[in-house]
Amino acid sequence: MLGYVGPRLPLGRLLVEPVHSLVVQSYRPREMVSGTVSADGFGAALWLDDGEPEPAVYRTALPVWADPNLGWMSKRIAVRAALAAVRGATPEVGYELSSVQPFALGRVAFVHNGFISGFRNGAQRALRRDLGKVAYELLTGGSDSETIFAVVIDEIERGAPSLGAALRGAVLRVEAVCRELSTSAVLSAIVGDGDRLVGCRWSHNAAPASLYTGTLPLGGPGACLSSEPLDSGETGRSAFDAVPVGSLVELRPGERPIVERIAGSP
Repeated sequence: MLGYVGPRLPLGRLLVEPVHSLVVQSYRPREMVSGTVSADGFGAALWLDDGEPEPAVYRTALPVWADPNLGWMSKRIAVRAALAAVRGATPEVGYELSSVQPFALGRVAFVHNGFISGFRNGAQRALRRDLGKVAYELLTGGSDSETIFAVVIDEIERGAPSLGAALRGAVLRVEAVCRELSTSAVLSAIVGDGDRLVGCRWSHNAAPASLYTGTLPLGGPGACLSSEPLDSGETGRSAFDAVPVGSLVELRPGERPIVERIAGSP
C-alpha cells in the first residue's frame, strides 16, 4: 500500500517510476510474510485538482501488472494526494471487487495491510454490532479491511476531532475485540483526506506488518507512507524510515512526520 500528499504530479511518478514501486512490490515484495505476490486486485483513491474534495476511486480485481488502464492513467492523471493498494486476499475473505481497496466515504479514504484472525468467527459480528447507521450502511462486502474502515468512519461520526484520533479509536476497538475473543490481528493502515495522511503500525499477538515514512525517490517535497520503501531500501541511503510498532504517524506536505504512541500498545 502507498499514500502520497504534496505537490501535483503524474500518477506514474508514484505507482510505476520508483525503483521499488507499488507495481514491483505486487510481484517482488521484500517484507511480505503472508504470501509471495499480491495478485487479487488493485485500487487507488485519487485527489485531483478539479475542485472536488472527494477522491476519485478506481478499483479492479485484476493484478496491477495486468491492468490495461494503468498505462494511460500513469501518464494522463495528475494527483495532489493519493492512496493505492495491491491485494493479496486473506483466506476465507472473498475475491470479489467489494473486497478490493481503497475504501472511501466523502473526502476520507483508507487502505489496510493485515488481517484479523478468524474474522468470520466472532470478530466480524463484534466489530459491526456497535456501528452507527452511517458506518454500517457503507459496508458492501465481507472483508476485515472494510470493517476496520467502517470503524474509522464510526469514530468520525462519534465526534473524533481528527483523522489520527479516529484511527487510534478504531485500533483500540479492534484490540478490545481481540482480547475478548483471544484472537490476533495486524493493522498497518493509512487514512487520508487529501490534505494529510495518518498511518498506524500495530499488531496484537502477531508479528506487525511493515510501514515506512519517506519522500519520493524522484525528488520533490511531497510526503509518502508505504508498506515498503519505494527506493532501494539500502541502509544509510534510503529516503524511508520505519514507523515504530504501536505508533501513529501524521504527514503533511513540507512538515516533519509527527509520531505518537497508540494508548494501550506495548
